[in-house]
Amino acid sequence: MPAWLTVILLAAAVLVPSSAGAQAPIAFSSLQVQLWPEYDQPSMLVIYDFQLAPGTALPVGVTIKFPKDANLMAVAVQASDGSLMNADYLESSADGDWQSVVVQIQSPTVYRVEYYQPLQRTGDQRRFNYQWPGDYAVQDLGISVRLPADATAFTAQPALQSTQSGGGYSLLENRFGPLEDGRAFALQLEYARTSETLSASQQDLQPSQPLDSSTPGRVMLSNYLPYILGALGLVLIVGGIVYFWQAGRAKPAREKRHRGGTGPASDDASDIYCHQCGTRAHNGDRFCRVCGTRLRMPE
Repeated sequence: MPAWLTVILLAAAVLVPSSAGAQAPIAFSSLQVQLWPEYDQPSMLVIYDFQLAPGTALPVGVTIKFPKDANLMAVAVQASDGSLMNADYLESSADGDWQSVVVQIQSPTVYRVEYYQPLQRTGDQRRFNYQWPGDYAVQDLGISVRLPADATAFTAQPALQSTQSGGGYSLLENRFGPLEDGRAFALQLEYARTSETLSASQQDLQPSQPLDSSTPGRVMLSNYLPYILGALGLVLIVGGIVYFWQAGRAKPAREKRHRGGTGPASDDASDIYCHQCGTRAHNGDRFCRVCGTRLRMPE
C-alpha cells in the first residue's frame, strides 16, 4: 500500500470520531415557565414554552421531566402565525419521582408542554413547589405566576415582582438568567383564598377587534331595516285589499236579509188557499186578497 494512502486512512480514522464527538449538547436558548393556579381545574397548570439554542442539529428528541403525580395535558409547536398545533411526542412511564415526555423537535421554533399538578391545601392556604430538574442548560429562564384575583397573602421564594395584569387575575414574574447543565431550579409559592371559583369562569370574553357594521358574521338591524319595512308595507297592502273585497261581498247579503224582513212575503211562504176562489194566501193574511172571503186557518 502506498505510504500516502496509509496517511490518508489514518487521518480519516482520527478525524471522523473527533467530529462526531464535537457535536454541541442540547441547550435551550429560552425557557418560559408559566404557573396558573386554579385556572380551569382546582390544581396548578404548568406551562413550558422553550426554544432550542441556535445551531442545534435537527431533528432531535428533547426529554422534559415532570412530577409523577402530574397529568400531561398537551404537547404543541408554535406555527408561523403564532398559533399552536399538536406536536409529535413519546410518553414514558414514571421513574422514581419523575415521569417524562420526549418531544420530537423538527424546527427551530417555540415548543410547548402543559401539565396539571395538585396543590397542597391547608384550610384557605395553598402551597406549591415547582422544580426544574436541570437536564439541559438554559440561556434565559423566566417564571411567571397568574394568580386568581381574590388571592391574598402571596409569597414566593425566590421573589417575584407584580406586573400589569387584567382579565380577572394578578400577574407576578421574574427572570433568573442562565442555568448551567445539571443545575436544578426550585420555586416555592404560597397564597390564601377563601373561594373555590376557577379563574377561567371569571374572565370576560373580549372581541379581538372593534365590532361595527362591517364585522363578518355580525347581524345588525340597520342592515335589514329597509327589507323589514318593505315586507311590512306589502303585508298592509294585501291585508287592505282582502278586507275591502270581503266587505264588498258581505254588504249585498245584509241588504237582502233586510229587504226580506220588511217586504211582502214570498208566495212559497204559506200553504193556505182561499176556499172560495182558490187564491193562495200570504203569511199573515186573514182574508183572501182576491174575493175578500175570510180564510180558514188551520187548527
